[in-house]
Amino acid sequence: MPGSEAIVSAREAMIPDPAGWEDPVTGLEGPVFWQTLLASEISRSTRYERPLTVVLLDIDGVRELQAAWGDEVARETIREIAQCIRRLARGSDHCTRISLGRFGILLTETNEITAINFVERVRTSVPSLLPRACDQVRFTFGWATPHPGEAPQAVVSRAVARMAADRAD
Repeated sequence: MPGSEAIVSAREAMIPDPAGWEDPVTGLEGPVFWQTLLASEISRSTRYERPLTVVLLDIDGVRELQAAWGDEVARETIREIAQCIRRLARGSDHCTRISLGRFGILLTETNEITAINFVERVRTSVPSLLPRACDQVRFTFGWATPHPGEAPQAVVSRAVARMAADRAD
C-alpha cells in the first residue's frame, strides 16, 4: 500500500490520523471528528433545549515525560488516560483526543453540576492508573455549557478559560 510507511511513522510518533477522524494511539475519535461533532451537538442542544457540557482535559508535562522516559511510556500514559475517560463516560458521551496532550469530551444530556462530578471522578481515578514515571504529569480541566446560539469556539474558549483557572490553583 503506497504511503503506508508514512502512516506507520506518524503513529509511532504519536501524531493523530492525518485525516483527523481517529486517533491511532488511543482508538478514540480525533480532532476533525471533534470539530464536526462539537458544532452538531451544540446546535442540537440549542434547538431541543437539552443540556450539554463540553469538557477539556490537558495533560500538562506530557512532552517532558516523553523526553525523560521515551515515546513508549508517553504513549502508554496517553492510552491509560484515554481508557479511564472512556470507562467513566457514558455510551452517549463522546471522547476525543484533540492533540498530543489534550482530550475533549462532549457530555450529552449533562448540566454543569453533573459535569463537575464527572471531572472529579476522572481527576481522582487517572493518577492511580499511571506508572511512577508519571508523577510529574498534572491534569488540568475546563468545562462549559453552551448558551443558546453560542458559537462552538466561544464555548471552547470558556472551557479553556476555566482550564487556566484550574492550572493556577
